[in-house]
Amino acid sequence: MTDLRSAGPAKPDPRRRTAAAFVLVAVAMDILDTTIVIVALPDMERDLGAGSTVLQWITAAYTLTFALTLITAGRIGDRIGRRLAVQIGILGFVVTSAVCALAPTAEILVAGRVAQALAGSLILTQALAIFQVEFPEAERPGVLGVFGAVLGSAAVLGPILGGVLVAADIGGLGWRTIFWINLPIGLVAFLGVRRYLRESRAARPPALDPSGLALLTLALFALLLPLVQGRELGWPWWGFAMVAAGFVLLVVFARSQVRRERAGAVPLVLPRLWRERSFVGGLGIVLTFLAAFMSMFFVLNYYLQVGLGFGPLGAGLTLVPSAVSTVVFSLLSTPLLRRFGTRVLTVGALVGAVGLLLLTATVQLADDGLRAWWLAPALLLVGSGMGLVTAPVIDVVLTRVPADDAGAASGVLNTAEQLGAALGVAAVGTVFFGSVGAAGPGGQTELADALGAALWVNIGLMLLSAALSLLLPRRIRRRSAEEAPV
Repeated sequence: MTDLRSAGPAKPDPRRRTAAAFVLVAVAMDILDTTIVIVALPDMERDLGAGSTVLQWITAAYTLTFALTLITAGRIGDRIGRRLAVQIGILGFVVTSAVCALAPTAEILVAGRVAQALAGSLILTQALAIFQVEFPEAERPGVLGVFGAVLGSAAVLGPILGGVLVAADIGGLGWRTIFWINLPIGLVAFLGVRRYLRESRAARPPALDPSGLALLTLALFALLLPLVQGRELGWPWWGFAMVAAGFVLLVVFARSQVRRERAGAVPLVLPRLWRERSFVGGLGIVLTFLAAFMSMFFVLNYYLQVGLGFGPLGAGLTLVPSAVSTVVFSLLSTPLLRRFGTRVLTVGALVGAVGLLLLTATVQLADDGLRAWWLAPALLLVGSGMGLVTAPVIDVVLTRVPADDAGAASGVLNTAEQLGAALGVAAVGTVFFGSVGAAGPGGQTELADALGAALWVNIGLMLLSAALSLLLPRRIRRRSAEEAPV
């Protein structure tokens, strides 16, 4: 087995593109499971007797666990080898998918989703680090653009594939097929990675930071739990106390990382990364944009199925326009970024906001006679915004990151992606279900009003993403091989 060290110049592997393709298959499987469950939630609600809070946890438990473990997962790959970490992640994902498929209760399903995310985190972080190390600088923007396109496409294709699988009801398994499908996909990805990907790890693999991980985990958990549980429990005082404690713990975590670096130890999150303007600004865009985008799918699907009676297949097919435009504009975004710079992100976020505004107007004005195709123009715009943001922002975030920091930086980036999705589903879901509860029984009109309230939050998040993109340099100079980290 060839062992590639990040620090030294290495001859590009002639099989790197084939290897990257199989890594991307694993990544797509990983991301599909973030959104594929969305169309199955009403069926899960009926089959498992789950309430609205548990439904939020079926989605949020996956993304939150992702967010909590991605940084550490990146470090594990730096130490044991990225190829090995990907293989472990794929096998773990297949096994935990089977656990989810066999879950007899909603609580076991949530636990299975947590375990699934633990395995998936090993896949996602290694992918970015592998691309940073295996591909020469001239090829890197292209492969990162494809990576972003896969992320966006898998996210929007998830509800569509889920709708097809649930409606097909293969073997009478219903919603459980959305988890069984991971077994053949995972097998293909595992065999391809095993055959074509060479091993790589950091030249100076850093030690893990268990105290930092504990602080970060507690902080994020304290911030998210009240958002998901607060509405059902009547917004108790301890929920607000937990949110305040979460922010305090984040400050304590940040200071501990600085102290650890000054002491000569390697922190969980490298403080030097935060001195790069493109890194910090890009993460802010990732956090806010994905919070808006992923939560929009969550509430829109619920409205389509429960409010309009579309069913899983109808709800999934309604989202096809967003999938098509996401794929198209993801592929166009890399050359657009080279030509127009970071203003592509500004345009993408604004296009997404306009799409959400049109979606809100369509739902509110259509009353009881809404047809699926009426939503197509709005969803085309939302998907176009997704494609223009998610693919190029990855290149923006990682442009100035040295090769030895690739694993750590990838972990932070992926954490921002999943944390944005988790917080978005929790916050926007709370607004949506809270509005339904305040209006009385969840009829079509009440659900339409609740969807409108939730989408206004999404629009605000999209506009915040656009504002953050204006703080980025118009052009971001790539770090030269001789340039030392800040």
